[in-house]
Amino acid sequence: MTFSLRAEPVLTNDGRDLLDSDDLHLLLLLRDGGTEGAAADLGITKVTVLRKVRRIERDVGGKVLQNGALSPFGTELVERMQLFVRLLEAQLENLWKNPSLTCDGLVLRDGKVLLVKRGREPFRGCHALPGGFVEYGESTEDCVVREIREETGLDTEVLRLVGVYSEMGRDPRGHFVTLLYLLREKGGSLKAGDDADSAEFFAISDLPDLAFDHGRMIADGVKAAEHPL
Repeated sequence: MTFSLRAEPVLTNDGRDLLDSDDLHLLLLLRDGGTEGAAADLGITKVTVLRKVRRIERDVGGKVLQNGALSPFGTELVERMQLFVRLLEAQLENLWKNPSLTCDGLVLRDGKVLLVKRGREPFRGCHALPGGFVEYGESTEDCVVREIREETGLDTEVLRLVGVYSEMGRDPRGHFVTLLYLLREKGGSLKAGDDADSAEFFAISDLPDLAFDHGRMIADGVKAAEHPL
C-alpha cells in the first residue's frame, strides 16, 4: 500500500481518503490519554470512541489501537500526518509572500548627487536616494519620476536603467527588489516633500551617512553616468 498526501491534511491511498484532520485529532488524544482520555476530551462515550477507531482501522487497513493505547502503526500514521500538516502550514505561510518592488532615482548636478533625509524608519535621519514603491498599474519609469517629484520637488526624465538590486537583507522590513534609474533634471524647485525631512545635493566625495545599500547604488550610478550607452 502506498500512502500519499493531498493539498489539505488528508491521508489518501489510490485516490481514496483514509485519514483527515478530525481523525488526526482523535489519534492524538488516544496517544496522549488512551480511550478514556479521548472520550473525556471529546465529550463522548468510550463506545463511540471505539466505533470511530474501528472505522479508521477499516479505512487505513491496520490496527491503530492496541490495549487501549495507540499502536506503533497508529503512531506512524500520526507522525506522517503531523509532518504533512507542518509542511502545509509552511507553504500556506509563504503562499502570498512576494518581494516588494521599488524604484530609486539618481540625479546628478555638477558632481553632486541628489539625496533626501529619511523622516521615517528604517534608517530615520540617514540620507538616501529618492524613491519608493511601484503602484499597481504604474510603470517603473513613471514610478521613479513620480517619487522624485514628490520627495524633492524636481521634475526629471529617465535616461537609463542602472541596475536591479534584489538581495535579501537589503532592507530590514523584508525582501525588496529595487530598480535604480539615472535621471536628468527638467525643471521644478528643490524642496523636501512626502516623507523626506530634507532634499539637497551632496558632493560625491563627501556623502553623509547613507541608508540601505545606497552607497553601492550611487557608485554604480556614477559609473553608469561616466560611461553612457
